[in-house]
Amino acid sequence: MNDLWTEHLFRKLHPDYRHRWEVYNEVLRKLITKDTVWLDIGCGTNEHVAEFGNMAKTAIGIDILDNGHRANAPFLRADLRNIPLPSSYASLITLRMVTEHLERVPQDFSEIDRLLVPGGTLLLLTTNSSSPIIFLPRLLPFSLKRWLIGKLFGVPCDDVFPTYHRFNTLSKMIDGVFNMKLSSLEFLEQVPLHRPLLTCIFGLWYSVTRFSPLRCFKSNLLAVFHKISSNDIPEP
Repeated sequence: MNDLWTEHLFRKLHPDYRHRWEVYNEVLRKLITKDTVWLDIGCGTNEHVAEFGNMAKTAIGIDILDNGHRANAPFLRADLRNIPLPSSYASLITLRMVTEHLERVPQDFSEIDRLLVPGGTLLLLTTNSSSPIIFLPRLLPFSLKRWLIGKLFGVPCDDVFPTYHRFNTLSKMIDGVFNMKLSSLEFLEQVPLHRPLLTCIFGLWYSVTRFSPLRCFKSNLLAVFHKISSNDIPEP
């Protein structure tokens, strides 16, 4: 069984399947306008700012690490807890596969709250700790988990970081954080289509969680928050 055969079969069985990045990019495009000031925090190689930054007024990728692959788009090296930009700077902040690594919530969100203008938008793509696919590996020692992820998904060990999942459930997102309230949330499943064994395992889980009562157990969450402004507070 080769990779292309596996993907072809899965796509035939599930023609409506969409990769999590497809859904994320679609939502991101709708949020960016010519007046948007966008910060992509935890940007990695900054490929999203490179691809979509020209749609915004200003777009900057921010990451604590600098691997030298960010020359094609504006980049700022900074820690999430101390970003050297003025308050109320951004109208859009994005966190892609970052939230699960934050150990101190809500403290880690305080800088996001400071940077985001009232009425601004926070877009999160993260893992869902209510999913067995995410929950069960958390029981393993980190060194073993990192090794398994590297072997199964072909991810370099240096790119696997500890996860804490302090804000990665539906109930916590509904509660919100600081002045940010949940506007929309979508459960997504990620199927690694280029690895036959994993395609079978994750594909089976995708089939199971397509049913409405089980959608909350998909392995990824895509959430949109809006920061409350004075106009959102009802008059007494």
